[in-house]
Amino acid sequence: IGIDLSDIEKFKNKPFENNKTFYKKIFLDKEIIFFLKFKNYYEKFAGKFALKEALIKSIHKKIDFSQIETSYLDSKPTITILNSKENYHFLVSLSHENNFAVAVVISEKIT
Repeated sequence: IGIDLSDIEKFKNKPFENNKTFYKKIFLDKEIIFFLKFKNYYEKFAGKFALKEALIKSIHKKIDFSQIETSYLDSKPTITILNSKENYHFLVSLSHENNFAVAVVISEKIT
């Protein structure tokens, strides 16, 4: 199990247009394109950052953020590890409240 809390204000105070290098270290191009469609895109960035951190904590391995892809399936967040030799099944929960985003990931290694 992994959990992470992210401060939305940190992303709000770091606009994408002025901080592209920062965002590209954390998020995939298709994630960035999707998030920027929203008026309050910084909430999406904060939530998905928390989701990626929670995944890393749940598998107890250091992996690069660029290996983690977030998306939606039936309006629910999903997460995938790209180019991994190991297979996992993830249960994911993500919530936003006031200035915070929280994410929980339960991972099961499939052998």
